[in-house]
Amino acid sequence: MREVVERVLSGDPDAFSFIVRKYGLRVRVLLAAHISDPDTVDDLAQETFIAAYRSLGTHRHESDMGAWLKGIARNKLRMHFREHYSEKRRLEFVRAQTVAELTDDLDRATAADTEDTIERLTECMKRLPERLRLVIEARYYGRERVSALAEKLRTSATAISSLLYRGRAELRGCMEKKG
Repeated sequence: MREVVERVLSGDPDAFSFIVRKYGLRVRVLLAAHISDPDTVDDLAQETFIAAYRSLGTHRHESDMGAWLKGIARNKLRMHFREHYSEKRRLEFVRAQTVAELTDDLDRATAADTEDTIERLTECMKRLPERLRLVIEARYYGRERVSALAEKLRTSATAISSLLYRGRAELRGCMEKKG
């Protein structure tokens, strides 16, 4: 291996392809053990060999070339995770911030719509004939059962149901006109 390294250092770039062929699979296996995306594995393997080519002059000839390349690959892997997760955190922060802003906007819009709807409903309730208004209020605001209302007003449950139906229809018509 020392001879190959010396050939590369003396200006023979083709000699480096021997190193890539010999250690390429080992580097890819190391990277693939941590990353499932084959394109990312290929990119990091390529970055590993580019970095190795550029710093081949720092390689100690007595050390194992495979271990040295794996060390470079591990550093590339660390840098990839640092960049990837940092970007992921930034995206999650932006997403959370956007959701919070949209939720606030929606809450304000809903509150405004709700207030407007309540005002319109109150106005429509005032326009109902007194008997209809009393039955609607007792049933829907007071939560009284139809049978209890019928007993209280000395009429039948069918008559109360009919009044409720008519009252809801008038309120619906009034609300649609105001909307």
